[in-house]
Amino acid sequence: MKFVQYFDGHIIINLFGLIIRIKKNCKPKNISLNTKGITDIKRNEQVIVSLTSFPERINIVTKTIKTLLTQTVKPDELILWLAPEQFPNREKDLPQELLDLQKYGLTIDWYKDIRSYKKIIPALKKYPEAVIITTDDDIYYAADTVETLYKSYLEHKNEIQAHRCDVLRVENGKILWAKTRELYQDKNRVKASFKNRLTGYGAVLYPPHCFYKDVCDENLIKKLLPTHDDVWLWAMAVLNGYKTRLVKGYSESIDYVEDSQQYGLCKINKKGAGTSLEEAYSIILKQYPQILTILEEE
Repeated sequence: MKFVQYFDGHIIINLFGLIIRIKKNCKPKNISLNTKGITDIKRNEQVIVSLTSFPERINIVTKTIKTLLTQTVKPDELILWLAPEQFPNREKDLPQELLDLQKYGLTIDWYKDIRSYKKIIPALKKYPEAVIITTDDDIYYAADTVETLYKSYLEHKNEIQAHRCDVLRVENGKILWAKTRELYQDKNRVKASFKNRLTGYGAVLYPPHCFYKDVCDENLIKKLLPTHDDVWLWAMAVLNGYKTRLVKGYSESIDYVEDSQQYGLCKINKKGAGTSLEEAYSIILKQYPQILTILEEE
């Protein structure tokens, strides 16, 4: 066991089972763009970084995108998906600072409003053979975010790669959420598991064809889990036999972009307007009871 470990600017100290997390201030300041943030040497298997945003964050999403345009390993495409219902005049409704990022490799594409699912569903449809890395729109991402996920993928191509996960357990026919601190133990980074439930804000890499056939069924998504894309995507991967591997990742503290946390699905779910995480697991098990068997047999 390592007593001191380093994760993207965080120090994790394990003192005989007591986990101490020390977070450095690693938020990038005044990122300057000098070159394109996507590769000119296209891969046979494309690597697409995909995210979405909405009007309340459209003036700050540039900060996140700049960190994605300055990665140590460049993707083939970086796509921001926006809903025309929210921006009826399309590019005319967008800030110039965001539009200016197009010359550095950002693609702005359009898809109907399916909330946070816009970061993955349209990309799956448009790039079915690509490796897709999803990110959120309110985080400063470390410069090696793409590199660490992609390198792990090249070693474990039949697994999903995630920087952050929740460790799940099964009790009395229910899925329960274990404490995130368990992820700092070496045993959880040794192998992939169906019980590692990806959490999207740390960035997640999805291999081509890793999902069950229902993944893009928008009517089913709207009916079951309109505000829990992470649970839906995890379930679709489990049903298709794909485990999730925890890659070198973040501590419980996330480098959120300033003034970005007034809005978001987490606020909706916590306030009771959406579905709680516990309810989400119950809903997904009712629809797909075979998931419980898969978890119990692992």
